[in-house]
Amino acid sequence: MAPQSLLLSLLLLWSLLSTVCCSPMCNNQCCHFVEGFPVRLKKLREDYSQIRDFYEANDDLDTALLDQSVEDSFKSPFACHAMNSILDFYLSTVLPTAMAGVTDDIKDLKAPIESIQLIFDQLKRDIITCRNYFACKKQFDIKNLNSTYTQMNSKGHYKAMGELDLLFNYIETIWLLNGTETE
Repeated sequence: MAPQSLLLSLLLLWSLLSTVCCSPMCNNQCCHFVEGFPVRLKKLREDYSQIRDFYEANDDLDTALLDQSVEDSFKSPFACHAMNSILDFYLSTVLPTAMAGVTDDIKDLKAPIESIQLIFDQLKRDIITCRNYFACKKQFDIKNLNSTYTQMNSKGHYKAMGELDLLFNYIETIWLLNGTETE
């Protein structure tokens, strides 16, 4: 029994040491951002699942806000600027409008919207801090998206909130393209 226990202990120790020696060391804020990103994305999707039906039911517009050009920007070397601009758009325009529209009848939407807003704010700070980590090349132009949103008048926030799942997919694209590479 003792030789088997010793052998198992040595194998366990070797396994732990090889994991520590062979896995990349995360030693900066940007690396921590990349490592923690899947947890944030999961939380965003969980929060959104609580409000999706309401916003999709109230979105009667055919025009897409987050169109192919936005997706293409998220897959390009300009991705972090695109993400920064989109997050700013949601933080300054869409989410405040959605919060202002929360009434007593739909007060259960408030907590998930606030959570999404908090995570977007954290992501925006991290994207700004880590822009060199993601090797961004040029600013993203959000004028077209803003123009389309403005043309939607009071229905624009329903469209923008109804397309959050697309935005989460685009954000995940950045993480998959850039985040899996560590310094």
